[in-house]
Amino acid sequence: MQVSGTLQNIPGPIANAAYVASNAVVQPSLGRALSGGAANVTVNLIAPSSLYADRVNQVDLRVGKVLRFGRTRASVNLDMFNALNSSAVLLVNPSFGGTTPWQRPQSILQARLIKISTQIDF
Repeated sequence: MQVSGTLQNIPGPIANAAYVASNAVVQPSLGRALSGGAANVTVNLIAPSSLYADRVNQVDLRVGKVLRFGRTRASVNLDMFNALNSSAVLLVNPSFGGTTPWQRPQSILQARLIKISTQIDF
């Protein structure tokens, strides 16, 4: 019998807050129009890499059985990815003030997946 597992514990995605300010919003405080004829400018509202979402935890498991038939060897395996069925957030919306709410999840961890496999050596 073979048993193995993997625990992944990685930082969550970086939480950015990017605000796209139009020339009309920036001009009064800047005292002039944006240079180069730019229509807008992106402003970071928080320092980069200073805020993170929750950590991502994932557990993967494998159970296998080795069977021998004379000189032939077979291994039957059951793999389970994301065994705890975590729905951790992998990507969030960094735009502040747009039509999509800031920090809305855009990608989550793939759901639990089970795979059955076999390997035959002869």
